[in-house]
Amino acid sequence: MGNLLKCPKMSTCWLYMSHVSRRFENAARMWGRDVDKFVEAAINGFGSSMFIMGLYYRRPNWAWPRWLRQQLDPSGRGFEPAQLMPFRNIHFKDWGMVGTVQGVNEAVIDPAMLFVTRKNVAFEVWVYDGSRLYTPGLNGSFRQYLERPGYPVIVNEWDLGAVRVVARSTVANRSGVDVLIIDLKLMGLPGNYIVYLVTRPYNVDHIIEVKSAGVESDGWFITVNDELALTTDREPSQFGSYNVSRDASEDASFGRLNSELYVNDELGWAHAALGFDAVINGSNEWRLRARAPIDPLRNTRHNRALIRSVDDNDIANELRNWGSINERSFSVSVGDSVIGDVLRQSMANLVMLWDGGKITPGPLIYHLFWIRDGSYMATALTMLNLADMGKAVIEELLRRIDDSGYFRAVDFEVKEYDANGQVLWAVSKYVQLTRDYDTLRRWYPVIRRGVEWLETNREVTGDESVRGLLPPSWSAEDTGPMDHHYWDDMWAIAGLRELGRVLRDVGHEDHEWVEKLRGEFVDALINSINVVRSRLGVDYIVPAPERVADSAMTRVIAVVWPTMALPLDNPLVRRTLEVTEELYGLNGGVVNTHQWGTYGSYLTMNLAHSWAILGDRERVGRYLTWVINHTSSTYGWAEGISIITERGGQGDAPHGWAAADFIMLIRDLIINDLFEVPTLLRGMPVDILRRGVTASNVLTMHGLVKNISASMRDKELVINYEGPGRSIGDGQYELLIDSPITPREIQCSGCRYEMILSNTVKVIHSGKFTIKVLGS
Repeated sequence: MGNLLKCPKMSTCWLYMSHVSRRFENAARMWGRDVDKFVEAAINGFGSSMFIMGLYYRRPNWAWPRWLRQQLDPSGRGFEPAQLMPFRNIHFKDWGMVGTVQGVNEAVIDPAMLFVTRKNVAFEVWVYDGSRLYTPGLNGSFRQYLERPGYPVIVNEWDLGAVRVVARSTVANRSGVDVLIIDLKLMGLPGNYIVYLVTRPYNVDHIIEVKSAGVESDGWFITVNDELALTTDREPSQFGSYNVSRDASEDASFGRLNSELYVNDELGWAHAALGFDAVINGSNEWRLRARAPIDPLRNTRHNRALIRSVDDNDIANELRNWGSINERSFSVSVGDSVIGDVLRQSMANLVMLWDGGKITPGPLIYHLFWIRDGSYMATALTMLNLADMGKAVIEELLRRIDDSGYFRAVDFEVKEYDANGQVLWAVSKYVQLTRDYDTLRRWYPVIRRGVEWLETNREVTGDESVRGLLPPSWSAEDTGPMDHHYWDDMWAIAGLRELGRVLRDVGHEDHEWVEKLRGEFVDALINSINVVRSRLGVDYIVPAPERVADSAMTRVIAVVWPTMALPLDNPLVRRTLEVTEELYGLNGGVVNTHQWGTYGSYLTMNLAHSWAILGDRERVGRYLTWVINHTSSTYGWAEGISIITERGGQGDAPHGWAAADFIMLIRDLIINDLFEVPTLLRGMPVDILRRGVTASNVLTMHGLVKNISASMRDKELVINYEGPGRSIGDGQYELLIDSPITPREIQCSGCRYEMILSNTVKVIHSGKFTIKVLGS
């Protein structure tokens, strides 16, 4: 069993395994992990943390990342005692991202001016003023913002009092290679300065291992592990390479570097630096352009010439690509609110994370393909009217099927049994939105195998509370140990329901089989819920038959959005949402305490979306306010938001699932097509309507809606609409309006109307109308 530990000696391996307690072995099984790999991860993680702790204690004067200093500073908001080993970023995950439309990799940029092009390639700017070295970890204040939402241009400002550093970061592509372009400006008091560009053995999330670094004098490149890291448009006045015995910041504190070209370091602290004489005269600015390949490139003469050749034309071409994406995608404007800008940047973040088919929920630590995140992100791309991108992701989802019919949830070996339902749901949403029935027919043999897997892998023995459910799995990963998570069965129901509708629409003979299977899953879920409720004496849904109410309740809210696994008028549905709020609602957000210990960004959006479907505008407004207030300065979210700092605290950023959920939430608040007849303004907060909302390019199951605008003043609601609704023949469409005010009088131009309920108006139109609702 110890042979997987890669120990230097067999006796050492035996020592490791002989000290593994029964609790440790049981923990590995509880979490569905291989015991050997569990041990290896624990040993290596502990050893790495102890190494960094010792290094920090011995050399606190070195340049360290700002996020780490803030977590070790007792006066800081993110302070964590050192014995808790906070040597990865757990409170300040609010970095921005830039990338190309077609590229596979992205660069991330921390507000404290730490630039990361790959996991092990990161660099900072330092300034020496003749007597003192300024580093981002210790000095100054910072500001980061988007130059224009929807485009990959981020501006960082570093204020040191006497001088200020401004960095404008964007991207270009030359010969299929993506390159980060940073235009630096130094401005302030006249004087002679030295500006350093220094690679670091840490990135925005954690300390990394760099075994070799150096300076290539042909073009003055810094290299990391024999790959190109960066170059500049100026020749440096000094250079140096360093290892763990001496940090570059020790020499730079005296305005010098060691002039070493290359260094190796088996402990992984290798780094290199370039120094530039920067003279400010009068009101002049000193400028420097850095080019850093985002894609890995070996240090060759050809590759060095390629990176040096990237110019302004390449930047302009890429920005034109982004202009084309922005022109055709779903967009929103809400009065003086940033909601429209956040949505536009959420679109940009999804496109950057789209890798031509594969799509990843993050640019750095989550740069892997997950079916769960991919299903949300594919559907959001299609809803954005970027259906070609959504389709490419769907095809990647379908390629994940194994011989048994299970869709492999992620690239590493783990069983997550929500996957099959999510694939069916995403496929069906794509077809419903695009009516691409020819592609459905081509995909269907694979889809059918996924349905068969759901049919044959239900529990047939065991306690009554588990019969008919899917087996225990790791499920959504943050739900806790391996149990019969209802989340998995809810997704099976959602996928089967939507697939059944699509098959019925095309007259496929399998629709009855699929709908029957969905009914069996619903019956099994309801039976299990009732058995467990009776056992526990509760009036809500717990996460699994093995559980009581716990933090995985934040996943059970999916019973409304997005799965709609049970009828919405079932009292259990609303009560489950209410109990989740009572137990895990905090300061306007929803908290996941199982593994994250943070607010959940998309979990809070999920709850807002659920309440929107149920028509509770006040709750939607409260959660949407929290969501907007917790965006980063570049309009993204980490997966989890730190309760302590209210900045990113869990996972990667900007998180793709969060971006997707926000897009779908805003879209459904404007026009919700989850029901038979599309509905305008369902759950839309009154505050947004008073500000005025406009939307364009809204792709629905009934066609593309070109424009919608809605505004409310006092007791008057005005809606302008151009696009289809549910077809009722003869060029006529119907839709519903969920009015926030009880109509006293209705004026309709280009339409007929009928009152359905006290606040619901049915509108019949031919593709364009204006309606004014006057309230009592």
